[in-house]
Amino acid sequence: MRLLLPILLSAALAGCLEVEAKEERGYDRHEWLPKWSDSDGDCQSTRHELLVQYSLAPVSFTNEKACTVDTGLWLDPYTGNFYTLATDLDVEHIVPLSWAHKHGGANWTREQRRAFAEDPANLWLVDDGHNQSKGEKGPDEWLPPYQPARTIYAQQFQLIAEKYGLM
Repeated sequence: MRLLLPILLSAALAGCLEVEAKEERGYDRHEWLPKWSDSDGDCQSTRHELLVQYSLAPVSFTNEKACTVDTGLWLDPYTGNFYTLATDLDVEHIVPLSWAHKHGGANWTREQRRAFAEDPANLWLVDDGHNQSKGEKGPDEWLPPYQPARTIYAQQFQLIAEKYGLM
């Protein structure tokens, strides 16, 4: 039995390493979000739907079809600043796609990744510079510079991570 135990442990560890290797496959944003979708077929992508929904003032569009938002009034929760140009804002994944990939999402189907990437509960409109400074960090490494937003951000991050079983 003593000789068999190291063989069993070795086999068990090999199985664990195989699972870890699958989870460590490289992150590719295009596997999660090749482009924003237009799920209701009104010509507005998820990004522009959010811009319309969260604007504090009527929005204007770049053309008569009303597909692409040009201006409005948005409050960036990370800075507490107001913005009027849609191009100044990024759609921020509160739980970054690459963070999700490293914490369990690597083995999700394309449909699961897409659902996560476009889940409105995981999306905020924020200053593009702050979105880029956050990158793939979680709340243990990055918090919004605007103090009142920190608790809400951390709570929302936790809710999303729990919703999708990410740890």
